[in-house]
Amino acid sequence: MPKYQLDIPHTLAPEEAKKRITEATGKLSTDYGASCTWKSDNELAVSRKGLDARVTLEPSRVRIDLNLGFLMTPFADVIKNGITKKLSAILATAPAA
Repeated sequence: MPKYQLDIPHTLAPEEAKKRITEATGKLSTDYGASCTWKSDNELAVSRKGLDARVTLEPSRVRIDLNLGFLMTPFADVIKNGITKKLSAILATAPAA
């Protein structure tokens, strides 16, 4: 599986960052069939057919270690850009509308 790493900066308190990411996991499950499980206070495992990711909450960034299956590899740039855009919006300082 090809591996990629994404870093998304944020300025939120750790509790707020975790709360916002937790709220987004339902959409991942509904829209993409992903399974999301908190492995610890700061590590979320995301899995679906062809994709596995470890999301690690750090004080000033969210780090994503992304593994894509062979059939998903041609879409790597689209997937990485989509994750970065969505997660940046979720972690934006202003409350979501």
